[in-house]
Amino acid sequence: MPVTQLNHYLLVAKDLEKTRKFYEKVLGLELAERPDFGFPGYWLKTGDAICVHLASQDPNKIRDQFLLKKHPKGTTGSGSVDHIAFLAKDPEEVRKRIQKNQVEMHFRSFPDAKLFQIFLKDPDDVTIELNFLGEVIDEKSWEGKGAASSLSLDRKA
Repeated sequence: MPVTQLNHYLLVAKDLEKTRKFYEKVLGLELAERPDFGFPGYWLKTGDAICVHLASQDPNKIRDQFLLKKHPKGTTGSGSVDHIAFLAKDPEEVRKRIQKNQVEMHFRSFPDAKLFQIFLKDPDDVTIELNFLGEVIDEKSWEGKGAASSLSLDRKA
């Protein structure tokens, strides 16, 4: 059976509540029901699809047993994962949400491919890539707007 789509990913957060709020407020995900696994955490969804699982970085024997590793305090970044990408819609609405929450973002446009991308970091230093398929946006119209630093990524042809 081939892999057909991303089901979910789990982040072990330094500050569980701060990370939950980021995914709710900045990315617009919603809290989903989560069984009691014996360790603190959240499930977040878009529509009916649960796509993000969060767990606390605080020591927990049950979590470590099921996740097959310990997550030491202070762990940051993506580890072996470079970034996590989502498909998204309405880039202007997303930009306003990011700016409202004062999160730094970078963006780039590929008009020939009809692809627009926004990149930002979550509170645990994991890179989030938002892909807007079918969108052609003039990068100059986005530069220097809003509370977040909107810097276009340099790309080489």
